[in-house]
Amino acid sequence: MDQHALALLKAAESWDWPLAYRIKSSGGQDSKFKAIMPKLLSGFITESQSLGGTLVDQFWVVVGQCHPQLEENIKILRRIGFYSPRHSEIVLFDGVERETINFSPIFEMGAELFTHLCVAFMNPGGPKSRSGTPFSVSDFIAKDTDELLDIAASEGLGTRKQAALKALIFKRDGQSCPLTGLSFDTEDSVKPHLAHIIPNSVHNKPDTIKCIAMLAGTAVRDLVLEQLNDLGNLLHIELNAHVAYDDIHWGIEALNENGVVRFSSSTYFAITHRSPKVKYIYRRVPYKTAKGPGIIRLHDGDQIVFGGGPEAARLGPGPNPSLCNLQLAVARVLRMSGAADIIAQIKDDGDDSDFPHVYIASPAFCNILTAQLQLAGGVFL
Repeated sequence: MDQHALALLKAAESWDWPLAYRIKSSGGQDSKFKAIMPKLLSGFITESQSLGGTLVDQFWVVVGQCHPQLEENIKILRRIGFYSPRHSEIVLFDGVERETINFSPIFEMGAELFTHLCVAFMNPGGPKSRSGTPFSVSDFIAKDTDELLDIAASEGLGTRKQAALKALIFKRDGQSCPLTGLSFDTEDSVKPHLAHIIPNSVHNKPDTIKCIAMLAGTAVRDLVLEQLNDLGNLLHIELNAHVAYDDIHWGIEALNENGVVRFSSSTYFAITHRSPKVKYIYRRVPYKTAKGPGIIRLHDGDQIVFGGGPEAARLGPGPNPSLCNLQLAVARVLRMSGAADIIAQIKDDGDDSDFPHVYIASPAFCNILTAQLQLAGGVFL
């Protein structure tokens, strides 16, 4: 059914997609938003099939809500093979006048994915790791691994936990950036930045968690909930690489020993489990052959080497592979569909650094407020 879905969405690129009020009032983004929606849904369906999610099944449920006859025609599509995009479209709309179809449920699904996945992943939020914490990380590195694990498990989201996690990643991955090859040295301003594979912005957002389950399956959803602020979701990288990651310019593809990207929850290497064989691959988003961006020394397709620390055998060879593949899937859809460009513009619209010069109730103030509501997870409907 994924091929039928992709055929339908290709045809949908010519549809007259309705617009959300906030999009209409947000700096002329309306036509761009209309253009990306079919590509956005197609991209998420394709990525979901690779990750083992159920998004394509939900898509057909939503299509069936657009007209009673469509439910019957979808049953026929399920029984026949895929022949061509045109054939799929003819079978789906057989006996249905297009003017009587209410496509709103499909539009709403696209807007929901845009809001709760694209915006959430490209607007990381949460605390950034900069020069350090009130606790000396070097002091924590000297602690026994068991003690660090106990601190990380018992300290909630506080700075003491962050210091313990930073120390554990040094013990797992070593003292250099796996992307740039630079050795961390605070005296030379090469500082380790604690990067989250899945951004902090998904924390306490049930709609985003629901979309993650639909995209990648419930096992991956559970891993996100369990590991969002733990060792499996973290790595140390240099600032230049961190900024490029937050801006969705690269990601990590994790492959198992058979070259497959899908990982079940049973293969996740929690601290108390032995790790499966995992190969981490550097991916430019979108694909480019040159090194970079910035001072990143890797080309697309190069292996990223984690696990160079003294406790790698115990703490695992690197970050959680399922979380890496989830982030990369969303990043690809963001860039492929054009959603990244729209969100970048919304972030610019929401910049209130000149707020003292903007009058309340002025058009500029309203645009800033609208953009900030969108970035905070306001639904684009």
